[in-house]
Amino acid sequence: MKTGSLIIFLSIIFCFIAIPAMASVEVGHVNVKPSGDLESGKSNVSADLQLSFVSIGGTTFPSDESISLKTELENPVWTYSIILDGVENPRPAVSKKQLDLSGWELSYENVDESVKVNLKGMAPKVDSSKEIEIVSVNVATPGGRVKETVKNVTAFVTNPGELKGDISTVKDAYSKLEKDIAQNKADGIDVSKAEAKAKEALTSLNSAAGASYSNAQIYIKNANTYIKDAYAMLDMGLSQKAIKDAKEAIDKTDEWINYFKTEKELGSDPRLAPIITKREFAAEDASDAKELYDAGKYTEARKKAEEAYQKADEVFTATQDLNAELEAAPKGFQFPDLSGIIPYIIGIIVVAIVGFALFRIMKNRGGKGGGKGGGGSFGSRDKPKKKSTAHQYDELF
Repeated sequence: MKTGSLIIFLSIIFCFIAIPAMASVEVGHVNVKPSGDLESGKSNVSADLQLSFVSIGGTTFPSDESISLKTELENPVWTYSIILDGVENPRPAVSKKQLDLSGWELSYENVDESVKVNLKGMAPKVDSSKEIEIVSVNVATPGGRVKETVKNVTAFVTNPGELKGDISTVKDAYSKLEKDIAQNKADGIDVSKAEAKAKEALTSLNSAAGASYSNAQIYIKNANTYIKDAYAMLDMGLSQKAIKDAKEAIDKTDEWINYFKTEKELGSDPRLAPIITKREFAAEDASDAKELYDAGKYTEARKKAEEAYQKADEVFTATQDLNAELEAAPKGFQFPDLSGIIPYIIGIIVVAIVGFALFRIMKNRGGKGGGKGGGGSFGSRDKPKKKSTAHQYDELF
């Protein structure tokens, strides 16, 4: 047991002895001018930074490693100084994309060491705006492979023409949205929510015009989102109207189906069965449309409601065809419709009755004599006239 413990202890001691002396590199704030976005092929850029070394075992930096500083700026110029115990030692300027500081140059013992670096260059020309590396500080192995990235500073290089194109594209989308809103409003659809989203889109567009590239991209993205939301609100209004239209179309077919069942007594007629079946399919689509609407799936709801309306319209056409068929069928004898002339017939009958009554009354009044000497037009009933013999003779023949 004691032997095992001794082996473990010696192993630990050996590990500590075997670990080589290492140094760490620290990079403070990197001052980049100008700050913010850079313009493609135009912005002059400068970067100031300082490397500090924390020695371990008395050595500032391993002699077999190196530090590489890289940039994506065009026409870069590096100037740097190695500062030892406060004494600055300038080095010749380097015009390369990468500045290499060898471990042999940086390795000192028992010395306070730091490196001051200045970089100047120009933003590269880019067709599409992108992020570039202003400066990165890396520790490399003897073979040149990056062992550790100590610092990495980036900036966005913008292409103004690309930004203008993006804004123009969104403006076109906004103009189309305005026209669509106006058209839907004229069709009697509620567009209040869509108008609110369109207003937010316009505000974002106006903000993008005077913002930096990165901020402008955010505003453009927001504007696109608001436009998309506005169309969703339009779809909501359109789906509402489509569902309403489908319901009205189905109700119209129901009226005809009920008419055939009750007035025409076709409840069991095989010609009515397919009409009822198609009506059920239309009603099912309308129900699905309402469920989609309630779930916030307005585009799908509108499409489903339009399908329901189309089926209901087909059912209505079928009811009209059936009604036309019934109207064209032969019919038995029917009395003509005299309802329009009945009042005139009644009037004639009344006039005839009144006239006949007046005639009888006048006739009765005319047969009576008036006084002793008179007799009226029909003579006196008291003393009838004596018939002449001539008249009696004539009667014989």
